[in-house]
Amino acid sequence: MIGRVALVGAVVALVAGCALEPRVARVYNGRVVSGPFVPSEAYAAYLRGVLAEEAGDDKTALAAFEEAAREDDDEDPEPLVRIGAVRCRLDPKGRGADDAFAKAAKVDRTYAPLLAARARCAALRGHGDAAIATMDGIGRADREPSLEALWITLARARPAARERAIALTVASGERVAAWDALLAWGRAHHDAVLVARGLAGLLRVSPLRAREVEAGALELLGDGETGHARAVAAALADAPAELGPVRVQDATVARLAIDEALARGDVRAAERRALRGHVALAEVAGRALLLEEDAIATTLARRVLEADPANSGAAMVLAATGARLTDATKPGASAAKPPGVGDAAKPGGGADAAKLGGGLADAVVAATDRPAAACVLGLAARLAGRGDVEAARGFVARVEPDGIAPHDGVVGPVAVDLAVRGALADASLPIELRLEVAARRREPAPPLSPEKLDAKHALLFHTVVDPSGAPARALLARLAPAAEREPLIAYALARAALVVPPAPDASGALAALRAALAGSPADPLVAAVAVEIAKKSGRAEDVPPARARLLAVARTPAERALASE
Repeated sequence: MIGRVALVGAVVALVAGCALEPRVARVYNGRVVSGPFVPSEAYAAYLRGVLAEEAGDDKTALAAFEEAAREDDDEDPEPLVRIGAVRCRLDPKGRGADDAFAKAAKVDRTYAPLLAARARCAALRGHGDAAIATMDGIGRADREPSLEALWITLARARPAARERAIALTVASGERVAAWDALLAWGRAHHDAVLVARGLAGLLRVSPLRAREVEAGALELLGDGETGHARAVAAALADAPAELGPVRVQDATVARLAIDEALARGDVRAAERRALRGHVALAEVAGRALLLEEDAIATTLARRVLEADPANSGAAMVLAATGARLTDATKPGASAAKPPGVGDAAKPGGGADAAKLGGGLADAVVAATDRPAAACVLGLAARLAGRGDVEAARGFVARVEPDGIAPHDGVVGPVAVDLAVRGALADASLPIELRLEVAARRREPAPPLSPEKLDAKHALLFHTVVDPSGAPARALLARLAPAAEREPLIAYALARAALVVPPAPDASGALAALRAALAGSPADPLVAAVAVEIAKKSGRAEDVPPARARLLAVARTPAERALASE
């Protein structure tokens, strides 16, 4: 994947007086040198080419794409792919297209748009078999860089050019092609900000492509970009009626939108999005509980129980927060007591809730409905957190909750924690969460098809199976920019460093690794691999604090052994 030029993992800013000159480390024939950021003119030229291509002016488009490639020093695949596609349309029999595709392949041989463009070109030339074979190559990872090369491609952040790219796109008004261009550029540069902005803009100018935007939100989530995924989901959930038939259809995207509102403390938005996304209000309360927004959780749970006293999910939320159904500060306030809540709903019951232990679980299992997993696991987590794992186990065993939504980033981590504590049966978990449990226990990965996992869990699988293998390297090269925000990616990055550590003079790669580990200090997987990194570094003074951090979050025998050996 590494050709003459590649971007290094970390951005370096050099201070000159009061001004900051953005610079980036690059690699020329294996030698790291420092140079200026690629100017935003590259994207400006690229956007002109996209708009000209949309208008059917291939000659103008070709000139613009060639300018973009020159400005970008031929280091990014996207302009080169566009050059090859246009040249093939202008002259299918010429070698110009092949030359451009070859340059793009030097940057990223598995770049899906490159393979697609080559397939279309082969079809134009009448080579149907070659077109099919090329398309079959999409997604393959057998030509990915070595781990040494990975350390110089950790991230491709370009903050100096990003805002200019967005401004240029916005200036193009309502043209769908402009937002498609921003999306393509963002994906080529592994820039989640540009991808999220491109998806939101595409939704606004082309509402009929809402399902594509929804898929984009899920892709961002799988790439470890939860914040951006929530933002795109929120745009979908809040799309005004005049945009046409836009509504959230995917269960996970609906919950992403709700979580975005809860994280901001916007109860009204959370309720509105729950209604549009067909998510029960009791589950919204449970999600607020898991996000440690107890005040919001209590408010929503009370509202549900006032309307439906038999709702066990809402009762679980109140039991977990130690709150009463009624607000004792309001004169004469009263409401029907949820079945079995008992003393926790009486005046003073909230103060005693922490002492009830397993009684909190016993209080709500009499209900006959199927509560949301967020409510059940929220209460179980509070029980386990108080040290009563047996009560949590008994409670969960007696309740049959609804299933966990696929790739649920709020409920999933709690389910994994309960499973490794022994409070939740592994068999009740989705396969991706069972994979996380196995990694926590340092056991072999369960039998699964990685193609069915989202990107970050596929990366986890390949990291557990073979951290230096081509599939792991391929995914890590794409996902590494999110390592500071996503523990699974940080873990994979550190496992790669254990196999082939970055060179001592690769300061950008070392800084990226340290930042990834520091981004999730309380995650047990990250804490465990940080101990291994500390031991391998040869700095004896780094090992005790790393072990202390792991010991604070260790739950499995393997984690405790590593923390105390």
